[in-house]
Amino acid sequence: MLIKLGVWFIDTQTGIVSSDIKSDNGQSKRLDHTPLALLLCLLKYHSKDVTKEVMLSEVWPNKVVSEDVLSVAVSQIRKALGDNARKPEYIKTIPGIGYRLIGNVEYIEIANSSQDKQSKDRKLKFLSFMSAILLCIFIYILSFIFPDTNTSKEITSLSAKAHYQKGRYLLTTSNKQNWLEAHQIFEDTIISSPDFAPVYRELAQVKLKLFGKDNLKAFEKREELKFLLNKSLTLSPNDPNTYLLLAKIAFSVEWDFNKAHTYFSKALEIDDTNPMVHHHFSIFLMAAGKFDLALQQIEHYKSLEPSGYAITTVAWIFNMMEEYELGLVEVDKLEQLNSDDLMYLMTAQSILENTGEDKASFEKLIHIFKASHYSENEINAVTLAFENGGLPSVNLWLLEVKKEQNNIGQGIPPLSFARYAAKAGKKDLAIKYLLQAKESREANLVYFNVDPKYKLLRDTFELQHILN
Repeated sequence: MLIKLGVWFIDTQTGIVSSDIKSDNGQSKRLDHTPLALLLCLLKYHSKDVTKEVMLSEVWPNKVVSEDVLSVAVSQIRKALGDNARKPEYIKTIPGIGYRLIGNVEYIEIANSSQDKQSKDRKLKFLSFMSAILLCIFIYILSFIFPDTNTSKEITSLSAKAHYQKGRYLLTTSNKQNWLEAHQIFEDTIISSPDFAPVYRELAQVKLKLFGKDNLKAFEKREELKFLLNKSLTLSPNDPNTYLLLAKIAFSVEWDFNKAHTYFSKALEIDDTNPMVHHHFSIFLMAAGKFDLALQQIEHYKSLEPSGYAITTVAWIFNMMEEYELGLVEVDKLEQLNSDDLMYLMTAQSILENTGEDKASFEKLIHIFKASHYSENEINAVTLAFENGGLPSVNLWLLEVKKEQNNIGQGIPPLSFARYAAKAGKKDLAIKYLLQAKESREANLVYFNVDPKYKLLRDTFELQHILN
């Protein structure tokens, strides 16, 4: 049967979408089985809202899948129809519910009047059937001669591979629009190459990046992320980068230290030459208070990654250990390499503050303020606050006057407000903001048990659940 949807003719048997009633004329595309099945489901409820639950039950019956499969299939249908999600002509998104098929629909029955054509078609179908059988037998034999030890397949089309590589590049940039484009590219790749393992990991990665600083959103969507990563592992069981991403989610999103340790260990078991695994593992171990092991891991990282020589992590580990003299030695080394680097300035400011060198610490703060585009009036005001009451007055100014929203070395509100309040001596206010940070699942709260900034707050009854 042919269905005319708007200006398009859709063959419900083959999935061919054409601008002409004869698919060999005009512009034509082909929908794969799943997006075609979803389109038929939407056609069944034409002009009505179709819930996600209905679509999942009808198109993926008796299967446990995430809602991501819906957006991927809808994206493929829209691409075939030239539809725009923002100004839809065919598929309208119904927020919080699902989708609705809009536009004119006609059902067209086509009968073959020529007996010769019918005979020819039968012969062609028979030959095609026999060819398919022979091909399957050939592949079956080859599977014994050359067994496939890894179920993950490569992308065969050069254009599809270039498309995927573009997505990977866009993911490395700092532009959110690029990430959104990468997200669409990875969804396209899953549709065209569903057995290509890395793309599921990349899609999870870009989703995590799009959540940004909203760690609560990441926590709410953690099952979707893990679904994609487990799919990647099903296709490629020994990918250290997938285990690394699972470890990062368990650590910073779920706050499950035991699970994170298991994933980090598995990634290293597979490949102990991956520098990023050592780097992230060292940060995790620092948050867990296992400082000696953290230093060992960061040394492994530096041996594998030349740029690791200038990393600030070693200084931060010494800072958390309260080995401030060792931290200052590391800070001096970093200053010689790049004294204007923002991470260096934040690290040095924190260690100098913890050693009681308030004047030197404030000088680093001034550099941070200037890098953060503070006005001359703001610089003068914060300098006056320091002259009148030292660093506690500076932190009070940041909290109550500036109400600083950006990360200037203390994270973002409400966690940064808790840190300003703690330094200003306002314990009750610090506790209030820490509880807010817990509710919003602020990622940097994982350092609560080891960061000296919270030392005087850890015995507070209201915060015991954070320690636990």
